[in-house]
Amino acid sequence: MLRNYPYIAAFLYLALISPKAAACAAHEYFNPDNFGVITGAALKLAGLTAPEPVFKLKHAPVAKAVQGEPSELTINFERPWRSSNVTMQFKSTPGIQLIDTSIALEDFEGAVKLRYLLEKPGFNNITIKISGEYKNESISSSRVVYIQPKKTLRKPTNQQVVTR
Repeated sequence: MLRNYPYIAAFLYLALISPKAAACAAHEYFNPDNFGVITGAALKLAGLTAPEPVFKLKHAPVAKAVQGEPSELTINFERPWRSSNVTMQFKSTPGIQLIDTSIALEDFEGAVKLRYLLEKPGFNNITIKISGEYKNESISSSRVVYIQPKKTLRKPTNQQVVTR
């Protein structure tokens, strides 16, 4: 029995622990908000939570727009005090025409209005990429906003049709 112990331990290690180590790290993190104060703090100290983003963005995940009419999307941002050369760049699918493709962020927090025009309905999105320098490191992150066409109601006509 003692001779088989190393083989059993190696099998359990390869079967149970290796897949967890090889899995994507983003799926292995815990959300400290789901735990209590003490357990959440212990998870943060142990490094089992996802790191806080350097550049924080808040925006709607899905925006609705009327085809052919200009629309706006408000993006709230917050950046650290020691960051520099921070820019927001926008890319879109072929069904959307962007008015602005890049905005330099001078303030440490605020809101940016992204103007766009929906040309073709369909599966359209806008990719927001924010990049800059923080603690002498170049940092960038990206987000996606999905654009859906709004259903427009047809205006009723004042014509009456009489059939006999």
